Amino acid sequence: MDNPKYTEVERKTCPKRKKKVTFPGPIETPEPEPTKPSTSTQDNTPVRKLKRKKQEDKEKGEIIKPKKMKTSLKESSTNMARHDETSSEDGKTKNVERQPFPRKKKQKTKHINQEPSESEPSQPSTSIPVKTLKRKRQEDKKEEKTTESKKMKTPPKDSSDAKQIPTSSERDDLITDKDKFEAKYVEEDYFASGGYGSIYEGFRKSDNLPVAIKHIFKRKIPNKPMDDGNGKMVPSEVAIMLMLEEESIHSDGKASPVALLDWYEIGGEILLVMERPILCEDLLHYICSKGGTLQEEEAKIIMKQLIRTAIDLEDRNIFHQDIKTNNILIQTHTNTPKARLIDFGVSCMAEKDSILRYSGTPINAPPEAFRGFCSPGTTTVWQLGVVLYETLHYCNDFSTKHFLQGDQMIDDELSEECQDFFQACLNTSEEQRPNLQDLLHHPWLR
Repeated sequence: MDNPKYTEVERKTCPKRKKKVTFPGPIETPEPEPTKPSTSTQDNTPVRKLKRKKQEDKEKGEIIKPKKMKTSLKESSTNMARHDETSSEDGKTKNVERQPFPRKKKQKTKHINQEPSESEPSQPSTSIPVKTLKRKRQEDKKEEKTTESKKMKTPPKDSSDAKQIPTSSERDDLITDKDKFEAKYVEEDYFASGGYGSIYEGFRKSDNLPVAIKHIFKRKIPNKPMDDGNGKMVPSEVAIMLMLEEESIHSDGKASPVALLDWYEIGGEILLVMERPILCEDLLHYICSKGGTLQEEEAKIIMKQLIRTAIDLEDRNIFHQDIKTNNILIQTHTNTPKARLIDFGVSCMAEKDSILRYSGTPINAPPEAFRGFCSPGTTTVWQLGVVLYETLHYCNDFSTKHFLQGDQMIDDELSEECQDFFQACLNTSEEQRPNLQDLLHHPWLR
């Protein structure tokens, strides 16, 4: 420098940053050196150069934030790390050095609608795409819903389950037996009643087939469930009627049982949908419609059909146990009466010589049943004798007790073969009663 005095004073004041420097009186400003041109509009004074040197030393320890300038800043080069800004105040030139201009504002414009998640730490927006942040917030919301659902002990509903189409087997499980019954059948008027349920008339919707709908209370089913042949446990009446679907038992000349079409479990009831023969009535009402009694020839036709059907049941080890006039239907659409056996509610599986407890109608029970036990073969023969007695005796209901006391007698006006047939069936000694095969070949039935 040309002025050594000025330089000495300035060096003493440089270490004290906050102390204001006082210069001596007005000194003529020396001409600037022509070696380095200044970038400002006016040439820098030596004082300004010394301050510039002090500021550069200070930048080594800390970063100086750019001051807010009143005038606009112009970027000299895109590859430079530092930018020189100039502003003029009161004729004096001032140089300011600042940091490179950050590009955060441009990056934030991409995420202007984004809000940082509370669960994740704040990170620069340039490292996470918009779609990733949206997906992250959706996952956080799902986790919150799952946590709330666990607290409430109710699992959250998965929208994917509603979109799944159930299979045919799953749809069948969702449909109740009541829905299946109402979709297939129509129930109409009351028809009859028994000890274990009521019967109603109805028809099948598809072809208007007449049906009989039997309602049985589950608590009144007397026998234990049985295997239906497919490993499923069903009421004994259902299992036995399923066994009677063979064509051999439904041939002509037999009192074939009515066919079971469907069965359902609805509430506390079992519904049996059975075939209902047209123009039919039970034997008791049929006898009354004929004047209270039948002729022997007509009674023979009905008795042969009943005996043949009883033999078929015995061959399959099925014990009906309640053969009576109320449980026999007579079809009247032809000149020859056609008998049908119904109501297997108390039937069971048993061999003809087995011993078991009697469960049929008490008033028609064989004498040995009063001792507590009976056999299927001899009991069936006794019950067939009771049916014939009510068929050939004018409006007279049979009672085993009255018969044993002598209050009820066999009509002596009947043929001798018929009276002998009665004596064979209603023998008080079960050992002396004939079996069903012998009874079928009795002279009266020839």
